Amino acid sequence: MGRITRWAFLAALGTTALAGSAYGAEDDSDLKTLLAECGVTVDASDIDSCLERARVMGEADPSPKLQTLTAKLERQAEQLEENEATPVTPDNPASVIESGGGTPVTAGVSAAKAAPHAEMH
Repeated sequence: MGRITRWAFLAALGTTALAGSAYGAEDDSDLKTLLAECGVTVDASDIDSCLERARVMGEADPSPKLQTLTAKLERQAEQLEENEATPVTPDNPASVIESGGGTPVTAGVSAAKAAPHAEMH
C-alpha cells in the first residue's frame, strides 16, 4: 500500500509542478505584454491604466522589471499632474528652453530678443 501512496504523491507533485510552470509562463507573458504596451512610450491618456496594471501585477508577482516600470510610470504621472496644475501665463510659460548660456528662454522667442548682445558684433 505504501508504494501506491508514494506513486500517487509523486504523480500529484509532478502535476502541480507542471501547472506551476505553466502559470509562471503565463505571468511572464503578461509581463512581456505590459512592458511592450507601457514600457517604451506611453500616451498621457494611458499612463493611469498602465500604472494600475503594473501595480496589480506587482502585488501578485513582484519583479525588478515591474518595479522599474512602476517607478517610471509614477514619475510620468507626477510630471503630467504638475504640468496640468501649473497655469500657462506670460510670466509662467508652458515651455521653457535652456539657451546655450543656461538662461531660460521662452519657446517662441526670437533669437534677437533672446540674445540682444549678438547684435553688438
